[in-house]
Amino acid sequence: MGLFGKSEPKAPPADPAYILAEAQECLKEKDMEGALAKFDELCALPVQSPLPLLSRATCLLQLQKYERVIEDCTKVLKFLNSDLNGHEEEGCTTVHSLALMRMAKAHKELGQMDEAKSALMRRNVVEHKLGRDNVDSEDLVDENMADEWKEKGNAEYKQENWTQALDYYRSGLSCDMYNAKLHGNTCMTLIKLRKWSQALKHAEQCIVLEPEWVKGYYMKGMILSNESKLEQARDVLRKAKSMEPQNTQISELLSEVETRVDYVESRLRRRKPQTAEKPKDEDSGTEQPVEDVDSDEDYCEDGSCRTSKTIKLKVTRKDIVNVAVDVCAAMVGVALVWWFVRQDA
Repeated sequence: MGLFGKSEPKAPPADPAYILAEAQECLKEKDMEGALAKFDELCALPVQSPLPLLSRATCLLQLQKYERVIEDCTKVLKFLNSDLNGHEEEGCTTVHSLALMRMAKAHKELGQMDEAKSALMRRNVVEHKLGRDNVDSEDLVDENMADEWKEKGNAEYKQENWTQALDYYRSGLSCDMYNAKLHGNTCMTLIKLRKWSQALKHAEQCIVLEPEWVKGYYMKGMILSNESKLEQARDVLRKAKSMEPQNTQISELLSEVETRVDYVESRLRRRKPQTAEKPKDEDSGTEQPVEDVDSDEDYCEDGSCRTSKTIKLKVTRKDIVNVAVDVCAAMVGVALVWWFVRQDA
């Protein structure tokens, strides 16, 4: 408060252009910490733009703060994609592709090679679909060689040699990372090997590369179902069914998942929270359920669910008191016998 009770005037709102100029000045002087402080200030402003986040991610990458790089790049990807003001940076022409490039580098430095490859692939897909990828198409795609690897993988798959088939499919992807069919075959092989998390990544790549191909959604629903993520599986399979209403495989799997969801929901509805009540009269004979240790667990094997049984025993307070009295009497008897024996000795 100022003199005579008057409040002090509020400071004018920060000017984003002025803060950005200060950040750029810090970058020219190679003062990364100073630049980061300015970018933090800029990102804290209610400015609906991905560029401050992208600039901060670039600064964080220089400071080797890789986890924060990934966080900022993930936020950038939630914005609509846009061009980098008509210029190109590290082969990237859009905000999303540059964010994915930064993310790939951060994952690589953290030793997360699968995540790095996935981010780089997504970056390449963005630029490739726009026809702006400067990399020679022959370096990115060798369709003939990819088809050869796929045929070899298919032959091993039919023989149920899952591991060998997987190696061939992955070799095919190294020749053509945009081949949705190869991603689909890789996904199905990983499903056979029950490697759900890896399979899920390839199913999602199928959806990214060919959004109208129903198999990507079907495989994703199958994986989520096996991971017991039933509600997510149901939503994905409903999407697949809307695309191909006559597909019997999708309908059967969706029906199975919906049955399991209904079963789980009905179980949850029956498990009402126990309200605290005063104990009834000790002689009322109130029946107290005593459940075995697994009674609250649902078991699902091969799509079928079973529930362990509940054992109910009639136990009253009077029963407990009687048992306690009997135990005490027995202990007193033992003590008296011991005392008489010592007296005779």
